[in-house]
Amino acid sequence: MCTRAFMNMYPKYMVSARTLDFFSPADPSLVITPRGVTHNGGDADNVARWKTQYGSVVIYANGVFPMDGMNEKGLVAHTLFYMNGKQQQQDNQDKPIIESRAWVSYILDNCASVAQAVSAISHDVRLVAAHMPIDYASDTKHIAIEDVSGDSAIIEIDNGKVHIYHDKSYRVMTNPPSYDRQLKNLAKYHNAKRRELPGGLGAAERLVRASFYLKHLPQPDNKHQAQGFILSVVNNVAYPMGTPAEPEEQHVTDMYIKYSKHPEQNKGVGTYWTAIADLSHGEYHFKSTFAASQVWVSLHAIDFSQGQPIRQIPHLNDYAQAGWEGDILAQSEEMVREK
Repeated sequence: MCTRAFMNMYPKYMVSARTLDFFSPADPSLVITPRGVTHNGGDADNVARWKTQYGSVVIYANGVFPMDGMNEKGLVAHTLFYMNGKQQQQDNQDKPIIESRAWVSYILDNCASVAQAVSAISHDVRLVAAHMPIDYASDTKHIAIEDVSGDSAIIEIDNGKVHIYHDKSYRVMTNPPSYDRQLKNLAKYHNAKRRELPGGLGAAERLVRASFYLKHLPQPDNKHQAQGFILSVVNNVAYPMGTPAEPEEQHVTDMYIKYSKHPEQNKGVGTYWTAIADLSHGEYHFKSTFAASQVWVSLHAIDFSQGQPIRQIPHLNDYAQAGWEGDILAQSEEMVREK
């Protein structure tokens, strides 16, 4: 599950949001990575290796899987659940491998725009989904990216073939079926009235509804309104906590719940948290469903220069219990070097 929506209709207010819809919050941590850090594409023999060109703030699921984040150039990347046949790219066999646990890192570390990321994914690497034993669907993913210019792209692997949908109009991504099928279904609602919208929580229904409400957002007067407006869209397609699971949702839960290290936080199917990326103002917000408040970081306030330590806030979903609210860098004493 999960939904990503991108408000890119107003040049001064490029803001995106994504939900984490699952059976647990996946124990997210916030990791701040400066320039010049050595990263690799996974555990295979022929993996890509690089040094970070751009600093970033990234949410790691279970402390090990980079799943969502933003870099200092205003490029944002998200991975959401997706499955459509074999999730290993069949072409680009001579290119270095990027396993799924490094897709977000590779994009944010090396690219300043959607166009650069699309080119790199198309020509420089080979995408391979690889399972990690964590309580999160790390191996079956598709990717959404957006930048401060308003550009957007959706990247999916369908039976070994990588499909890239690159256009500013691709503002919403949910889950299977494939994006071409999602677009065909969305076209049926081009002239729909509000009462004609599907009301369920299936991936196709969420995509239609989020697209409809996103299209009708008014122009914000300031960044606070912009952030609130995009939040209002994803809230409309969020799962209330404890939503009864559909068979396909229960199947995913059954596959991954055995790896859960914090079962006390598993509260059934629900939207456990939402991340908001304000590309225009360099802010990254995190809103847990375990709290009425939210926290954020300003990328403009972070020193990303080479030689700075990698820092992290572990157990980010517990910020309310730690007494944090608002600018988390001004409050957190848990910012430590990544081990």
